[in-house]
Amino acid sequence: MNVLLVTIDAWRASHASFAGADRSYTPTLESLATDGVAFTQAVSHGPATPYAFPALFTSTQPLDHGGYERIAPERRLLSETLADADHRCVGVHGNPWLGEKYGYARGYDAYHDVGEFTLPLLDRTRELLIDRFGLDHPVYRAAQTVYRRAQGPIQRLRSDTGEAAEVTVAREALRDGSDFVWMHLLAPHAPYDPPERHREWADVPADVDGTALSTRAQRDPDGLGDAERETIERLYAASVRHADEQVGSVLEAATDETLVVVTADHGEALFEHGQVGHEPALYDELVHVPLLVRPPASTPVEAGRVDTQVRHVDVAPTILDYAGVDAPSTFTGRSLRPLVEGASGEETTDRIAVSEVASSRTTPGRVAPEALQVAVRLPDRKLIATTDEVRGYDLQEDPGERAPTVDPEGERWTALYDALTDRRASIAFTETHTADRDEAVEQRLKDLGYLD
Repeated sequence: MNVLLVTIDAWRASHASFAGADRSYTPTLESLATDGVAFTQAVSHGPATPYAFPALFTSTQPLDHGGYERIAPERRLLSETLADADHRCVGVHGNPWLGEKYGYARGYDAYHDVGEFTLPLLDRTRELLIDRFGLDHPVYRAAQTVYRRAQGPIQRLRSDTGEAAEVTVAREALRDGSDFVWMHLLAPHAPYDPPERHREWADVPADVDGTALSTRAQRDPDGLGDAERETIERLYAASVRHADEQVGSVLEAATDETLVVVTADHGEALFEHGQVGHEPALYDELVHVPLLVRPPASTPVEAGRVDTQVRHVDVAPTILDYAGVDAPSTFTGRSLRPLVEGASGEETTDRIAVSEVASSRTTPGRVAPEALQVAVRLPDRKLIATTDEVRGYDLQEDPGERAPTVDPEGERWTALYDALTDRRASIAFTETHTADRDEAVEQRLKDLGYLD
């Protein structure tokens, strides 16, 4: 048995066909789900990559051990645990938040950051301009405008004629006999500029510059007209479709005995609550994510959908369970294998999910205690607490989280209040593990919309 873990950036639960979406956004994964389990109530512990991945890979809350900017040495990674059990691990990604300097490479025999060699000529030219003029000089800003406009068409051409570098690396790693392969796909992360075939599927107007429009939408969502808003939603749908196609290419190298786990690191706002993208907030469009588990053919499975709420901290224990490796004592999640195999009784009880973030739009990836938000969720209700107030949302009556009740009362909220109290009391902003970001990393974060 080997393991393929696929994480897809900025993929919201509403756009997963296997979990009940109203359109076939993900036909490849929909087909895969016929032999696996789709979890319809999976929750991420943070609204963006630097806040979500600590929980996914260490089975601990994002703000444990001083924060999430760099994975603290005492936070045991899934990859380290597998490596200690003599499993060969290969990881590939293109997101600057997941670079080696943030601690995520620990335990991997090979760790590939494909973002370091995309658009090499333009990247080198830009670096020279940074060295010569600095980030704020008009010459550099003008060149950056050209870079942004060139980036989309070049990447789109590469997608139309070949495949994402992540896919090539992951597929070869599976064929080479690696025991654990993790691939993180950047699509459908903004800027939304999918290949032409997927634009046609989503009825995106031919003359639309996806990179320019999605950049505008992130910066000024209220400034877009109705037609532009609809186009953004179509571009996002096409980007999801493209990610699904890329997953299909990797699955060509998987076998029936490959454990396949597919999820998103977080969701994406599409004009809900006044934003496009994933700024620090804890609404469901950002933390309710798809999750699919296809177990090895030789193991039991009760294929179908599971509506029990589960969490990202449960993913790493699940992989270790199937691999026959004991989970570290620091892991807080529980294996999903009993649910995959059709368990009943206590295993089907919803697991309260805690999502959190302590960063602002101006300090992405940095711990800012004054900006702390904590959400505690069950499938039908949710509390979101800031430093000023606690808001309650009835997710059955108000799934869009538009009509909060401040300090809601009643027995149905007791369990959530208890979980909220416990979590707030356990967060200690005593130490942070920081990573020095060089200018190239800073620029990649700007290109993805994390920094202004």
